[in-house]
Amino acid sequence: MLKHTFLHIPRVGKLTEQKIWQSGIQTWDDAIQAAHFPKLGMSEILIKSFIEDSYLALEQHDISFFNKHLPGSETWRLYPKISHDLSLRIAYLDIETTGMDCYLDNITVIGVYDGNEVKQYIKGQNLLEFRDYIEEFDLLVTFNGKVFDVPVLKAAIPKLHMPKAHIDLRYVLKQINLKGGLKSIERQTGFAREQDELGQLDGYDAILLWRLHQRGDSRALPTLLRYNAEDVVGLKPLLELACNRLIKSLPLELPLLSLSERTVPNIPYYPELIQELKYWQQNQNNHYW
Repeated sequence: MLKHTFLHIPRVGKLTEQKIWQSGIQTWDDAIQAAHFPKLGMSEILIKSFIEDSYLALEQHDISFFNKHLPGSETWRLYPKISHDLSLRIAYLDIETTGMDCYLDNITVIGVYDGNEVKQYIKGQNLLEFRDYIEEFDLLVTFNGKVFDVPVLKAAIPKLHMPKAHIDLRYVLKQINLKGGLKSIERQTGFAREQDELGQLDGYDAILLWRLHQRGDSRALPTLLRYNAEDVVGLKPLLELACNRLIKSLPLELPLLSLSERTVPNIPYYPELIQELKYWQQNQNNHYW
């Protein structure tokens, strides 16, 4: 997909990219070899020069080059290339907080899924180790992370270097008319969590679970960690689904991605605790706390 992309070239928008494709120029190779371009109102020399820069960036694994020049809603085009390049790593990330300001003390859990396993960084245990770990990755995938997770992490953790490129699934999914919260979208697409109780939890419940953990409830932290892990493992199949639907919408014949099965995290949790939380919320029993 990436070598069919012209949107990252200055002054090339979706309509111009469509004109380029319709003229028979469907790849960077086609553009370099083309004797004549369609009338685009811009310099062919500029286009070819930028494509040469694109080849160089790709050869050097400079993902930041494409992240910088692609519109935010189109960074998904990086994924098919990066997902097949064994030298590049992808981090699917989600954080839990106390719902307060952007300070380190208010981050409770950071979950990172690398496509194979989930690693979690917990307040009071190993939270700052996240800073070194995340530097190993080239691409970050989140849901609403550009608005929430990344700003919170950068404000809270000094000298934090996040991956060079970022795909925020919230904006990608919006392009295929999938809107709402992450769990709602999972249900709409058939990627719902196998355990019904976990699908009932939300960000407010994550705050309550942390409070219970602080009060000594041994069930609370494992349940919070499972909730967080479910969030991060669900991002990969959703991104693959979105990429395939967007690829199908283009006037190009491109291979589709294989859809991954949703991983079930091997983290025990306590369904009865979730039921207690929901009962308290429904009955507004303030004495619960």
